[in-house]
Amino acid sequence: MKQASKNVPRWILAFIGSLLLFATVSLICIRMTLFNQNFMIKQVHATDYTETIRKDMTQSIQDLGRGSNIPPEVLADVVSEKTVSANVDNYIRSIYQEIPFELQGEEKIKDNILKNVNQYAQQKNITIDETTQQNLDNLANTAAKNYSNYIEIPYLLSYGKKVMAFQSALTLILIIVGVAFLLVFVGLLLMVKMKHQKVRWSSVTFLGAGLMLTVLPAIIYVSGVINRLGIMSEGLYRFVTGYITAFDLSFVFVGIALTVLALLMVLLSEKMRSKKIHNVR
Repeated sequence: MKQASKNVPRWILAFIGSLLLFATVSLICIRMTLFNQNFMIKQVHATDYTETIRKDMTQSIQDLGRGSNIPPEVLADVVSEKTVSANVDNYIRSIYQEIPFELQGEEKIKDNILKNVNQYAQQKNITIDETTQQNLDNLANTAAKNYSNYIEIPYLLSYGKKVMAFQSALTLILIIVGVAFLLVFVGLLLMVKMKHQKVRWSSVTFLGAGLMLTVLPAIIYVSGVINRLGIMSEGLYRFVTGYITAFDLSFVFVGIALTVLALLMVLLSEKMRSKKIHNVR
């Protein structure tokens, strides 16, 4: 009974420590994902978002070309995936770093359109008169104007501004919660005298935080609710679902790591206890 009453304060501190560790690690995960431009850029490439944009842009240009009796295959390669990828990356960086975005590659698209059409006309012995040339110039200018609409997506800009507005607050909260966890954790260790007990109570704290980080995000992932988001654009749908899924799984992976660490600490404490008993005998 005496031992049980002695453990009550320890269990309380271990529980509070788990909550604070859970909050600290959660904020770190958020800082490393939602507030990290490289995380978004990585998801852009992982979901082939830039390739989808390139295909949509190419199809749009081909549709414009059909109005001038230009076969779709003539305009199939006027948009470079490398240029689209670089522009998307720079656009994301401009959002997070709050710097003006400068679109690149518009003139290259114009040149590619005119070059491909002229080559096609030469192959088919088609004479390009002044009126036809004017139509081609209009086609190239329209395609270049539409280019920015595919790169500068308002949803990303709005999202990025909202996220960056909370960056300072997040950092402050993370520091406060982290310091609070350290104080509680040190207090818990000071309440225990033997080394193996310190390790065991530490494992309780890490195990609690690990389970809290793992369970709910795992349920969200398994439920498939992320895949049911109502986004009409295929490219944007793949990017957003991939982005949210990666964010969700970051909690699961960190939670599993903490849980494994806690189990290893339990084994270590048992080994230390057995060694101590053996030395006493």
